[in-house]
This record gives sequence, structure tokens and C-alpha cells, in this order.
Amino acid sequence: MDRETAIDSRSAIRSGEEQMAHRIRKRGWEEFMAVGRASPDVRSEVLQSWQRSAGRRIEKLKQAPLLSEEDLLTQRAQARRLRSGARGVLNRAGSLLGGSENILLLCDRGGVVLDAVGDETTLARGRENHLHLGGHWTEDAIGTNAIGTAIALARPVELRDAEHFCEEIHRWNCAATPITDQSTGLLLGVMDISWPSDLTQASAMALSAALALQVESELIRLLAREREFLMEQLHLRRLRRGNEPMLIMDRSGADVFATENFVRFCDDDRALRRLRERIPNLIDQAPDTISEALAGCLPGTDMEVIETGSDAIGVLISLRRNRLHAGESCPDLVRIGAAGAVSSTLSAQAKRLAQTAIPLLVEGETGTGKTHLARAIHRASLQSGGPFELIDCARLTAAPLREDMLEGRIGADDGVLCLNRPEEASPEVQKLLLNLIEDVSGAGMRIIALATRPLYKEMQKGAFRSDLYYRLAGAKLEIRPLRERRDEIAPLLSELVRNHMADRGGRELKFTSGAMAALIAHAWPGNLLEMTHLIATLDALSPTGLIDVRSLPPEFRHSGGGSGEETLRDKERQEILGAIEVENGNLTRAARRLGIARSTLYLKLESYGLPRPRKT
Repeated sequence: MDRETAIDSRSAIRSGEEQMAHRIRKRGWEEFMAVGRASPDVRSEVLQSWQRSAGRRIEKLKQAPLLSEEDLLTQRAQARRLRSGARGVLNRAGSLLGGSENILLLCDRGGVVLDAVGDETTLARGRENHLHLGGHWTEDAIGTNAIGTAIALARPVELRDAEHFCEEIHRWNCAATPITDQSTGLLLGVMDISWPSDLTQASAMALSAALALQVESELIRLLAREREFLMEQLHLRRLRRGNEPMLIMDRSGADVFATENFVRFCDDDRALRRLRERIPNLIDQAPDTISEALAGCLPGTDMEVIETGSDAIGVLISLRRNRLHAGESCPDLVRIGAAGAVSSTLSAQAKRLAQTAIPLLVEGETGTGKTHLARAIHRASLQSGGPFELIDCARLTAAPLREDMLEGRIGADDGVLCLNRPEEASPEVQKLLLNLIEDVSGAGMRIIALATRPLYKEMQKGAFRSDLYYRLAGAKLEIRPLRERRDEIAPLLSELVRNHMADRGGRELKFTSGAMAALIAHAWPGNLLEMTHLIATLDALSPTGLIDVRSLPPEFRHSGGGSGEETLRDKERQEILGAIEVENGNLTRAARRLGIARSTLYLKLESYGLPRPRKT
């Protein structure tokens, strides 16, 4: 027998074996679907999965459920760390699988396909069963399949043709391996290889497991880099705060570093242990959501979520030890007041109110810094040793709030209960909030409310309870929007740039006079939040860190209406004002910045009816 004949013979044997195995599997599936039992030839894990899948009315499905485009974008965003860890694996494997009739799918912990690469023809065929982006492949959704069954069993699974629960999926063979977070043991996702059922394949299970292991190894490397960044952030904060007791933890809740005095003074081991347990399940949420969820977990501390870009990677805890008392300095409020005259007045009022127990209502547009001001007041108050519990009233529903109140999960005997967006609470929730305020106030907590819309007007319209309003508005502070305090825009930009450099390792940004004039003229509908995002964007996109008008997003470059002559004069006027602002009123330096003679600058000031500022 020659070599080619031998190969053909072995291939024929394998083909016959595959056909026999398929007939056995098909017969077992048919028997189960008919009478609910299967022959001993059906593997036990397959039979158990069929039993889990039975009764869900899914046996006639031809496709897995498909997420909407918006929901898929949300799922992919929440799994961005998993996708980042798998990017290299998918790129390498995707190019190698071309023409192989195999496709490689990365799924999240909920069985949703996040990324798909491989043979183009097979990818197109997979769309018929939604074996592509957005397909939902848990057992609950589509019955027995490698992705969903690997999630259910928490181990690698290979399924062939009729071992799938739905008959339309019998056209596929699949091998899937769970991807786990090695630091916590939590399931992150699944690596699946799928191919047509008529194709013989012997090593798919091993390949799936190897690729999942590569992703886990890359995630370990990413975690190591995150821990290095967390250490850098801790050192930067220690430079600013001195010997303050601090602990920084990574995304798994493990310690990155704890100062010796933190270990010495933090004696609430039980609360700290609960905090560690919560972090891994929260860390992929938005940083604000994490802060709200963890607020109050460890009384007597300040908590800061550390980010890179927009992703949270760890938590920094600093121990207050009741250091701020009446009459002592209030550094956070001092920094707030340094921006300008309006903020200085606000800061002085906040300092005086910090030394009282009066319920306080802080009103201001979105992004004006209401939460920052409330935390600063708390740190400067007699209640600084207690927790700062932040509750987003817009997200509250009556039943969970009532249960939390009955179980005593909200409130303490000291500190501050901060109610964010009470104007968004439903009437039923408002009634419960009134009872909650009475309870926690009686126990010794101070109430601070943060409102985006004027609560008094909401009360007049009948949209807000009057008894609740007067419980909240013992005293009132208003943070005016940036467009009403334009003289503070340049100082605030400088302060936020410094914060960005210190907290995120960003570069120093320098603004040309034209750019500064455009920023001062901008309406800032998002206020400080918009300014913070702008600084991060400019740092990421600017090649040099020198920001001119062309570097700004389009909405910052639009001029007002009118004729072309008026537009040019307005632009020149803004540039002159911006240069003078940047140079603190020094006309010689402002003229140099504008590239004109000082005498020319005097003439232009006169033509625009602008007074000459005194040099500083």
C-alpha cells in the first residue's frame, strides 16, 4: 500500500468514526427530546446540561438572543479590561485562522460575544445563528452550548453537533474555556473556538485553553502595571499630605501599600475586610458609582477611587483621626476660595457653616463642584471624624430604601449624610427621606443636600414636599456657574491642570492668548466637570502640550453671530483680554504675548473702550 492510499484509508476511518459518533449523539438527543431520558452513550455533563435547559421553551430556537447595539456597547465598555487583555491574542489568532473554517470568540462573564475573529466564510455563516457580536450564549438563553456550559460548570467544555440542546445549533462544534481573574478567582469571560460540525478537528480544546491562559497571563501583567501606577499615585499624595495614614488597594482589594501609621491607627478590621470583598465586584463600574457604593464603609476615613483614563484601578483610603476641629485651618475650603472673588465669598460662608450642625442645602448646575464643596465642609467640621455617606436620591426606589432603613444600613451616630439630587426623588421616596432625616439627625448626623435645580421653585410647583424642603434647607449655599464668574476661569484651569499633573501623571499644559480668550468666552454648560474632561482630552491629544485655538474642540472655537467685521473685532478683543488675564494685567508682557508693540496695545484698548489694568 503506497503512502497516499494509507492516508486516504486513515481519513476514511476517521470520517466513518465521526459519522458513527454523530448518529449516536443524534439518537441520544432525539430520545431525550421525546421522553426526557437518554442512552448511556450521552456524556453525563451533556445530559445534565440538557436537563437544566429543558422546560425553558427554547428547544425550537434557531438563533441565540441578540443584544441591541446600545446594550452591546455597554457590555463591551464594562468588559474593557478583559478585551484589553485579549487584544493581542485575538489579533494573532485571527490572522492565523484565516481559511481554516474556525472562528475565535471572546465572551464576557454573561455569555455575550464581545469580539469575533477568524475565517471570514465561517464568521458569515455564524451570523445565521447569532454566533457573532452581541449573541447571548448562556444556557438560559440558548440551552446547552460550549460557552454557556463552560460558564455553568466553571471549566473547559467541548461540545459537538447534536450535543447542543437546540437542533439548529447542531451544525456547530465548539470548545470553550473560562477566563478567570487569578487574583480573585472571579470569572471574567470565556474563550470559544467554533467550527462547522462536518469538519474534523482534534485539538480545539487544547487551543482554547492555551489562548485563555495567554489572556489570563496578560491580565496579570496589566495588574502589575496598575499596581506600579497606584504606588506612584500614593507617593504623589504623600508629598502633598505629609504623614497622613494611608492605604492603597488594587482592583482585587489586595494591599498595594499601607503606611505604618495606618496599620497602627486603623482598628476596624471587620469593616476593612468587607470593603476588600466589595471592591472586585465594583471596580469595573464608573468611578463615581464606586465612590457612592463604598462611601461610609469605613467610618473616619476619606476614600478616593484611583483612575487611569476613565477606568478605575484601585482605591486609596486615608485616615482622618479627627484632626480638623473648630478654629483650625480648612485647606480644602481655602483652595476653593482662591479662584476669585465669588468663590472667596462662598468659601468664607462655607467655613462659618462648617462649624455648625445646621442642615445645609448646596445648589448649583451640573459639574459646579457641589460634592467637592460638601466633602470639604465635612472635613472642616466637628463631624469630620464620622463617615461621609453619599446617597444618590435619583436612583432610590421605595422598597429597597425602606428595607435599608429597617435594617439600619443607612446612617451613623456622627458624620454627614449627603443627599444628592433630592429633587429627582419620587413622592414615595421623598416621604421615606423625611423619616430617614429625622432618624439620622436624632442620632447625631448632619444633613447636607445637593440640588441641581432650585428646590424652593420645585416646592412651589408642588413637585417637592414642603416639610422635606425645610428639613434640608436650614442654610443655603449657591455655587454659581462658570459663565457668571469668568474671571475665575483662568485660575481654575491652572488649578485643574496642576491637579491633573499630580493625580494622573499628566503634562503641564500651556495656553496661547487666543486659546485662553476662547476658553474665557465659552459658556461652560458642564462647568468644572466639562473643564476637567477638556484638560484630560487636551493632554491626551496635544503633541506638545501647547494649546492654541486649533487645539480646542469645535464648540470652543465658535464665535458669536453678526457681520464678518464684528466677528473679527470680537475675536481680537477676546485675544487681548485673554493675554492680559494670563499675564495678570502686565501690559508689557501681554503685548509681547500678542506680538505687538505696547503702544499698539494701548491704542487697541482705547478703541475697544477697555480700561488699562494696573500692573501686578
